[in-house]
Amino acid sequence: MKFTYNWLRDFLDTPLSAQEVAEQLMLLGFEVEDFSSTLPNLDGILVAKVVACEPIANSDHLKRCQVDIGKERLEVVCGAPNVASAQWVAFAPVGTTLPGGLHISARKVHGVVSHGMICSEHELGLSDEADRILVLDQQETAGTLLRDVLENDWVIDISVTANRPDALGIIGIAREVGLRTNTPLKLPKIRLSESKQALNKLVKIRIDDAVGCPRYAARLLQNVAVKPSPSWMIKRLNAVGIRAISNLVDVTNYVMMETGQPLHAFDFDTLDQGTIVVRRAQDGERFVTLDERKHNLQAHDLLICDAAGPVALAGVMGGLNSEVKDATRNVLIECAH
Repeated sequence: MKFTYNWLRDFLDTPLSAQEVAEQLMLLGFEVEDFSSTLPNLDGILVAKVVACEPIANSDHLKRCQVDIGKERLEVVCGAPNVASAQWVAFAPVGTTLPGGLHISARKVHGVVSHGMICSEHELGLSDEADRILVLDQQETAGTLLRDVLENDWVIDISVTANRPDALGIIGIAREVGLRTNTPLKLPKIRLSESKQALNKLVKIRIDDAVGCPRYAARLLQNVAVKPSPSWMIKRLNAVGIRAISNLVDVTNYVMMETGQPLHAFDFDTLDQGTIVVRRAQDGERFVTLDERKHNLQAHDLLICDAAGPVALAGVMGGLNSEVKDATRNVLIECAH
């Protein structure tokens, strides 16, 4: 079970440092498998201000930039589509080695000598975002070390035994740590806006295998917009090994990490007759999961189906046929066990 120290502190005003939290978890009987910073080695990488930015002749995307690194201004070539004047950016001067091993040297690009690199999050080892440069949210001091202005967090990875499912969520871990330090748990206030129309008038749910799934609960979100998640959520999910996809998918994973309860989002408009049926598979029944893998199912496999056939392999992965996409407008959120 991976979580970050700052995420834990959303639920617990603990006086303990990240290292001390890890130590207390070991005393509580949890094996700490990993303890690491969310920041890679950013030695030599500076905060810089883009003071000028103009297109380079005969190039459809390259720009000649002037960057202020405090003690001097340098000319740099940048091909990122979002680079612009007045931005505060991450800058790797000549002589710097990036986390991926790339050594920065002065080089001529389209006739312009580039004295360093304006970096993307991917180049800095912070995320998979490679097409756009990292733009800092607020004004900083040119020449400051980048690691001093980025939020540093700590990832703690613990092994959880079968008798401690309460520790499969950050809230459960916060409760344990709070008991060690006599610190009260902080739970968020739930604010839920509901329409007057009953869900059972819109969605039909039938459980044919109550042994495999004793309870199936759902919520229907209507007229939603699929877009990227906020950067803070993406960073937290990336830190615990979950790839960000979109706001509607990411929030299900985010809540799962906090509570320990898996959720799944279906594009409701793809569900035949607005129906959910929980049943066992038929031997040889075929199903394609979100990772585009084709499966020949066996009779012991538990399925989430609509009126036409499978839409998810229960407790494992959703189906490609009910995937939340950019055009999705209505989403059914599943919460089952």
